[in-house]
Amino acid sequence: MWPLRIENPIFLQTIYGHYPDLSSVEIASATMGRDGPIMHLSFISTVLPYRPPAKWGAFNAVSFGLEFLAVEAISLRKFESHGMSSIRMWDDAGKILLTCEGAVRLSLTCRFMRVGSISGLLQSQSL
Repeated sequence: MWPLRIENPIFLQTIYGHYPDLSSVEIASATMGRDGPIMHLSFISTVLPYRPPAKWGAFNAVSFGLEFLAVEAISLRKFESHGMSSIRMWDDAGKILLTCEGAVRLSLTCRFMRVGSISGLLQSQSL
């Protein structure tokens, strides 16, 4: 689930036709910036868009960078270097709530969010 309060959803909606499922993603990084404050969350998903940009070339995964603005509360309870997590986001009383469970356990409350980056990537196959 994605919140309705995304500042720039057009590219995401254009390539996917909807909001992609985030129930099985690999969290790459979670960083805080004091200006705002802002949380940058990067993750990799194997849910592929139906209309990817031609410039992506060959790809079998999608890298996302989300920015959560005006963060009011955050809790990071676990961050394993490998493994899958499930992200849920929703709107509640003028705020965005996020929970992440799995290899990474994170929750946050913020006022706004935006898509910082989306790109295709070619992951090597596991042996």
